[in-house]
Amino acid sequence: MEMLLSLVDLELTLLNPATFTVATITTLMTLYVYFIQPSMLLKAYFRVAVRWSGMRMNYTKPLPDGFQFFYGEKGYRKKGQMSILMLHGFSADHFMWAPVVRNIPSDIHVIVLDLPGHGFTSNPINEDDIEFKGQVRRIRQFLDLVDLSSQPLHVVGVSMGALVAGIFASECSQMVSALTLTCPWMKTPFESRIIRENKKVVLEKYGGLLTLENCPMLPQTAEGLQNMLDISHFHSVKYPQQILKGAVELRKQKNDIYLHLVNILISEETSLILENLLNKIKCPSQVIWGRDDWVVDVSGVDILQEKLANCQHIDILEECGHAVNLDQPNLFATKVLTFWKSLNNSL
Repeated sequence: MEMLLSLVDLELTLLNPATFTVATITTLMTLYVYFIQPSMLLKAYFRVAVRWSGMRMNYTKPLPDGFQFFYGEKGYRKKGQMSILMLHGFSADHFMWAPVVRNIPSDIHVIVLDLPGHGFTSNPINEDDIEFKGQVRRIRQFLDLVDLSSQPLHVVGVSMGALVAGIFASECSQMVSALTLTCPWMKTPFESRIIRENKKVVLEKYGGLLTLENCPMLPQTAEGLQNMLDISHFHSVKYPQQILKGAVELRKQKNDIYLHLVNILISEETSLILENLLNKIKCPSQVIWGRDDWVVDVSGVDILQEKLANCQHIDILEECGHAVNLDQPNLFATKVLTFWKSLNNSL
């Protein structure tokens, strides 16, 4: 009888007008966010995922020109130990590294930087900021601001970030103790699937320029974003339409920057930058690539193996596409850490 009375009291409590009102408002707000403002839900998820990885979020103080950097950080720098600097790919940001950083021990210092125009770092102030040599200049400014310019660095880049990492290692060799190039943006012996499938249409119909209508890496609809994810990942995951819509809305805020940058990326001059400077990269280097990369063909490994001056490790990951950090985050972290440990012990 006492248990029955307790249940009745509980039901009456739940039917209390104030409790019912709060529950109703909470439900309506949740429905509103999901159906009307799904981007808000995504932002919250991104913050939780980044925090879960162990990263702290920081802004640098603004430079005299007003430019400001945003970055994630895990662990603390230690004398005689390499810090790891991670550079993301095109149209990505610090969030892409969360699954990888989660697998890095907290006693290793990791910095995850949002490049100009990406994430929460300032948008390009001038043309130089978006060009790759300008991005390298900004990275040097960032390292000065966070007092890492004299710290031994292991620079890890993916795709466009790997191209930037390669340029940085060649121009600032005194600052880079180790380099990991992951499916870097470059001209490969065999064209990737995405290039083969889109090249003819872009050349014939759009004069060789990518637009918001024809660029598969700049989706403007939920369906287009799902297609981009299918291209980038080995394991295809079907996401709810509302989540995809929210992600598209967030990406659209950077459309002008991304479109300008992607047309720089596809130029013949840019596609040859990395290959032309490989002999200038003297630090110990590692190459990681997804076997099933549809964006930058894995045949690029042959060029890096032949021309990279001090290539010590090549790891081709099975069941892995261009988004190595998402397809195989645990394995990717293991490969990077194995390379890091082999060199850090010799410092």
